[in-house]
Amino acid sequence: MPAPQWRWALAALWMVLSPGVALADRPAPDAVIIFEAGTDSIPTTDDKVFEQLSIKAKSDPGNWISLEAYANDLGSRELNLALAQRRMEDVSRRLAMLGFPPHRIRGTSYRESSTADGDLPTRRVEIRIAKLGL
Repeated sequence: MPAPQWRWALAALWMVLSPGVALADRPAPDAVIIFEAGTDSIPTTDDKVFEQLSIKAKSDPGNWISLEAYANDLGSRELNLALAQRRMEDVSRRLAMLGFPPHRIRGTSYRESSTADGDLPTRRVEIRIAKLGL
């Protein structure tokens, strides 16, 4: 690949994996896992969601999974970021246990004061399946 095309490919990869993408530019999540306040335990009611996500994600070897974990703004910033991180890691681990390659899962954790979408609680992990077209 010539140098200019290679640079564009890297720029495209960075945009896909970058956590700073504007909310309006992001596609709707394929699934949202809602957590109880103060916990990082995945609800057992979401087992079916994980099975369906795993099947969809593994259907194409070019698929990647993007996770965005959120915690609310009650309490200290550090504790909430750590909670969001644990939630993201739990979701990632569950997807890997279902056979999705862990090296193709990327995530970011946030502490929010409000949601961009008023219908979603802040204690959540948004899951998006995307294909990298490089």
